[in-house]
Amino acid sequence: MPRQTLTSPDGPVVVSEKTCRALIDIRRDRLLPEVFAPKPLVMARTNADALADRFGTQPPDWLTVLDDPAGIDLPERCVTATASEAATLRLAIALPASVVLIENPIKERAKLSFIKCEGTVSILVSAYRLGLLSAVRPMVKALRALGHADVLPDDAMLEALWTALDKLDV
Repeated sequence: MPRQTLTSPDGPVVVSEKTCRALIDIRRDRLLPEVFAPKPLVMARTNADALADRFGTQPPDWLTVLDDPAGIDLPERCVTATASEAATLRLAIALPASVVLIENPIKERAKLSFIKCEGTVSILVSAYRLGLLSAVRPMVKALRALGHADVLPDDAMLEALWTALDKLDV
C-alpha cells in the first residue's frame, strides 16, 4: 500500500504555540515569514489565544489565525498530543499544510504519521543558511537560558549540528 502523506506541498505553514513562543522569546519570530515565504503562515485559534500574553491584542500581521477545525481525527500515533499540539495537527490535516512547525516528542510521532514537520532549531538553521542569521549557537544558548530547552535536541545531536555547520562555513 502506498504511503499517504497528510501534508501538501501547496499548503500553508502551520505554526504551533510552542515553536512560536520560543521564537518570540528570542526575538526571532520575524524569521518565519522570511524563511517560509511565499507560503502563508497560519495558527489555530486555540494556540493564538494562548499566545495573547506575547501577541497583545493582535497577532503579528504575517500570521493568519484560523478557527480550530472540528471533526478531524488525529493519526493513532498522535493521540497523546497535548491540547495545543492537537489543535496544531488538526489544522494541518484539515488544510492540508505544507509543513507543521512543532516540537518533540509529538514532532517525531507526526512525522511517522506522514505529516511533514520542522522544529525551532531547523528554522534557525534554515535562517542561517539563507543569510538571515549570522550564527545559530547564540540562539540555542538563548533558548536554553530562557527556559526553552524542551525545543532543543539532545546534546549529541547539537554537537553533530555544530560540526555540520562548521563544515558549511569552510
